[in-house]
Amino acid sequence: MYNYVVTAHKPSAVHLSLTANFTGPKDKNLIVTKSNWLVIYLLTPEGLQPILETAIYGRIAAIEVIRSPGADKDSLCLLTERLKFCVLDYDSTTGELVTKAMGDVTDSVGRMIDSGPIMHIDPERRLIGLHLYDGFFKVIPVDSKGLLKDAFNIRLEELQVL
Repeated sequence: MYNYVVTAHKPSAVHLSLTANFTGPKDKNLIVTKSNWLVIYLLTPEGLQPILETAIYGRIAAIEVIRSPGADKDSLCLLTERLKFCVLDYDSTTGELVTKAMGDVTDSVGRMIDSGPIMHIDPERRLIGLHLYDGFFKVIPVDSKGLLKDAFNIRLEELQVL
């Protein structure tokens, strides 16, 4: 005897949300994550208009907005609970997401933090900071062209990072 398990309904609880100029330079977008779903709305005078709804392979743990130097619209930096990350852009001609960068930020040693992964982007857009393991802070440098460089860890003496 075999069992087949499937999710019958899309998630309805909002996990994370933010605003950005994601679909166009003058568009104001509301970006919502619901477990493993990414939903993008356009703010119009009539209200919110759905633009895109797509599944992401993995539960979304963190999301931030990043804008490359010289770009006229924002990109999204996503981190999943299994510590996979990607930088997504929106192609307005096809109406689809485009992956600009992706990778795995897991380390072979260390204990995951109890509060879940924390991700922040430097206001000057020079680095992406990740607190994933007790006693370590992972840095992903971003060069002047907006390209991601090799990540490295910084040892933290303080274990309680907010």
